[in-house]
Amino acid sequence: MRSRASFKSHPLHPMLVAFPIGLWVFSFVFDVIGRMTGNGLMWAAGFYCIVAGCVMAALAAIPGVIDLFFAVPPASSARQRGYIHGLLNSAALLLFIAIASYRGGSAVMPDNLSLFLSAIGVVGIAISGWLGGTLVYRNQIGVDHHYAGAGQFKERSVESWQKPVANLSELADGQMMLVKIGGERIVLARCREGMFAFSDHCTHKGGPLSDGALVGCMVQCPWHGSQFDVVTGRVVAGPAQRKIETYQTEVRNGEIYVVRKREEVRKVA
Repeated sequence: MRSRASFKSHPLHPMLVAFPIGLWVFSFVFDVIGRMTGNGLMWAAGFYCIVAGCVMAALAAIPGVIDLFFAVPPASSARQRGYIHGLLNSAALLLFIAIASYRGGSAVMPDNLSLFLSAIGVVGIAISGWLGGTLVYRNQIGVDHHYAGAGQFKERSVESWQKPVANLSELADGQMMLVKIGGERIVLARCREGMFAFSDHCTHKGGPLSDGALVGCMVQCPWHGSQFDVVTGRVVAGPAQRKIETYQTEVRNGEIYVVRKREEVRKVA
């Protein structure tokens, strides 16, 4: 899914997060060298690296939180992974703030407790970085990819099911649009057999089908490759085992409406 916190399509969080990681790692390296050699300039550099890393971590957290809640699909394995990633980063930030406060200044030589806590912090951000890499390279969070004929990624929010979600001419054959209707994520897709709507939620790990590939009347999840028939919702190829939810569409005066399921309408009534 495309980043919601980016500059000219370049996600900000991966760019900014390199600074606290590098600064905190070098703070530990400088402190160890300073202790071993008795060089006050080294542990002073380590202290300032801790402080600068805390500042940059706070800045990097802002686009990270935005992407977590607005780019990562809800109720998915990536959202759970993102929560752990964020908690580890927050814990590391609080830990290094505590280390800087405990040391009290650049002139103070780091003691064994300070070095021990710094080592824990470095291990923590290494684990968090591994999770962050999984979010990008496996879950494709922040990845702006394109498929042949898919066109630009389209997303729209409508207030209710009674509102049209798109014009008939907006989607060409082989194109999709993510529509958020009252908190539900629905994909509108056009294939050779007509216009179809289905849940954006892959039944395997919750991947965003709107970010996948539409080939004919089959959609493929970008995370693990599960394939579904957009007409019936049935699984064409695994690892998914359960079909996806499908919805009826209606065309009225050149506008497309997604029709809520009858049982859901009865529940609301």
